Amino acid sequence: MIVALNDAITVTDLALTAYERALEPKRLVTIPGGHFDPYLGQFSKSSAAALAWFKEHLA
Repeated sequence: MIVALNDAITVTDLALTAYERALEPKRLVTIPGGHFDPYLGQFSKSSAAALAWFKEHLA
């Protein structure tokens, strides 16, 4: 799960609670900033994390 730490749209504390409740396999990556930062300013970090997870679990 990729979570923006200051997200006001998908509220960060609710996302982190959902992550804690999720079953394995799971991985948490936090991104500084708001809702759109994983897609804009931090895209290389968020996309690399997603790609690594998919390669590990879907390959």
